[in-house]
Amino acid sequence: MKNLSESEVFGSVPASGQNVGQSPKTTTHGAMLKLKQRIQRNTRKYFGRPNAPYYLLRIQCRGCREWFELGSDLDSAAKLAREIDCFLRLHTWEETRSKYKPAFAAERSELTVGRYIELVGQHGHLDPCTLYTYAARFRRIVSGIRKIKFNGTDKFPGKAEISRWRAAVDGTRLNTITPKLIAIWRDEYVARFPANTPERIRVEHTANGVLRNARALFAKRVMRRVLTKCSDLVLPSPLPFDAVEFLPERESDYFYTSEVDAKKLIEAAFAELSGNQLVIFVLAIGAGLRRNEIDKLLWSNVELATGTVTIAPTKYGRLKSDSSVGKIRLESQFAEVLRKHAEISKGEFVLISDVAPRPDAVYRQYRCTKDFKALCLWLKGKGITRSTSRIHTLRKEFGSHLADRKGILAASSGLRHSTIGVTRKFYVSSKIEPTSFFSGDSELKPLTAVSSNTAELMKILKNLLEEKAV
Repeated sequence: MKNLSESEVFGSVPASGQNVGQSPKTTTHGAMLKLKQRIQRNTRKYFGRPNAPYYLLRIQCRGCREWFELGSDLDSAAKLAREIDCFLRLHTWEETRSKYKPAFAAERSELTVGRYIELVGQHGHLDPCTLYTYAARFRRIVSGIRKIKFNGTDKFPGKAEISRWRAAVDGTRLNTITPKLIAIWRDEYVARFPANTPERIRVEHTANGVLRNARALFAKRVMRRVLTKCSDLVLPSPLPFDAVEFLPERESDYFYTSEVDAKKLIEAAFAELSGNQLVIFVLAIGAGLRRNEIDKLLWSNVELATGTVTIAPTKYGRLKSDSSVGKIRLESQFAEVLRKHAEISKGEFVLISDVAPRPDAVYRQYRCTKDFKALCLWLKGKGITRSTSRIHTLRKEFGSHLADRKGILAASSGLRHSTIGVTRKFYVSSKIEPTSFFSGDSELKPLTAVSSNTAELMKILKNLLEEKAV
């Protein structure tokens, strides 16, 4: 870069802060590819405080573009511009920022947990519900590491005031949350229970779930989107979850084992339940719908004549995933329950409720929370002990029943899963009918029909081999 005088760079100094880089005087260096140098007054809000009495330099190099303050004296600004240019040719952007941007180190150390979550919300393109879940899990980890015990949580994001707990967590500097501290938190979290006990297995699954969700805030695609918009932002190195491993899990820990006789449970429901609770039960065990799908189901998506239920996105929200779209035809007894319910439910939604849906809510909001809780209490009395997923257990019973009759492939399709592995691992019961010692039939009969499905695949393979031989 040659020495720059006021006349060479500016001609007459533009009071409006026009880009000098647009003139033929702009210098381009081959070694720097396309380095565009601009020295100008900060008469517009290009960078920092507007109308500040100092000059600025903007350099574009190796895919990055940065502003640098040069001071208020033009001669000194020109010399500093040349110095920055030469330094950048031989060093990295991070080294250049550290040397010539005084606020760089402070910005790096002062990036807080709350500020990073805010930036992800602005530029990460995450669904609001998803962002809320990820942020809540990360705050939970930070709270555990920093031993923050103030009252308040982040479970009610609709509140106007932020709790002391939330303020303390969000004010934590991000570079103080290191992989080592997260690993210590993980181990302390599960150490509350002895190894190889049901309680220990449960908290290990919980810890892995919290880590998995919190780590998603630092996914490559998320950080790429944030850094594209915030090129001056520098994240700590290493990142909080770098090299943090999940606790070992056994796949068999997730296998679903039925606790009830589905037929007897259905008979009891028809005899004891009514109104919304019976409809929820029918849609969960008879169609495999999820809680939110039941809560927001519209009459326009139900064909009463045929008993067909359509699961599709509506103006009140999107589905869990693309594979969640589908149609399910209810058995005649279940369809009759909906027809009778339609006589008293005259609104837009199948379930009757005075609570309006909130598509803008950043957390999972239900219209019929009271009915869901009442049904969960009833299911507990019938032997379903999994307190966190009693209604979802009905969906699993639907999947097991469908697999028993049609095979695992049909069950995966009916449950609207993206892969058959999810169905096999989480949703199909592995109960087996006992061998009969008296009827002469010694063949074991798996209720999941996994073996029958395997036989179908073997038959197809055999036919293909025979065709190839011919």
